[in-house]
Amino acid sequence: MNKDFFEATEKTIRNLNQTERKLFDYVLKNMHEVKNMSIQKFASTQFLSTTTIFRFTQKLGFAGYSDFINCLLITAYNQQQEAMPQMISKGDYSKNYLENAMESIRVMSSNRMNEVVELLHEKPRIYILTDDHTHTIGQYCERLFIGLGFHAYFPETAYQRQNLVNRIRNQDMIIALSYSGADEVLINFIQRVFLTAKPHLLSITRADNNPLENLSDHNFYVFTDEINLNSMNLTSGVPMLMIVELLVYEYMATCKVGSQR
Repeated sequence: MNKDFFEATEKTIRNLNQTERKLFDYVLKNMHEVKNMSIQKFASTQFLSTTTIFRFTQKLGFAGYSDFINCLLITAYNQQQEAMPQMISKGDYSKNYLENAMESIRVMSSNRMNEVVELLHEKPRIYILTDDHTHTIGQYCERLFIGLGFHAYFPETAYQRQNLVNRIRNQDMIIALSYSGADEVLINFIQRVFLTAKPHLLSITRADNNPLENLSDHNFYVFTDEINLNSMNLTSGVPMLMIVELLVYEYMATCKVGSQR
């Protein structure tokens, strides 16, 4: 079956019972995850048997689970191919790229930036937390702050992060980098830290109302076009890097002024 998933199931969804309809809604909301799941994994996420999942795919009109997955893969691929030309092949993406980066800097509140710089002058221990997409930015931030003489630490693995839960104190600073601001692992870790301490939380996220922003003492927004292709997140990290570097440069400038006095 080479049809689009929505086209393929258009006439069969009316025959689904309540349980099957919930499964169908889950597939619609999580298509990009489900397309990479084995039947055992999909069944476990729904607390159902593999037999129930197999019957569900047949009721949708597919020959079996493999046919169902192939249709999801085709649909996801077609969606990516439709989205990419709008962003890249217009020929004006370089203009949008620069405009997004500049907008990220333009909306930075000078008062908020000064407040963060003042906190940096107190020389807090800095813990840098990221989601999977911002991992390399976290590595760069660690090098930046260590180079400035800070005790800065970026946990590279889940094990290293786990060991930090009871080490972070009130006077410390967490810098959390997540474009979505909704990474569950990151949010859960910060909430666990907050059970025993209240370090200053500085976050950089996209411009919307997200869980990470709501937890933060200071938040800076980034603007960029979201690009996903073949299960890869190619969204630019440049605006986030620019914000981090600008905070560092402002800190360096105020240190220089202080030394001249």
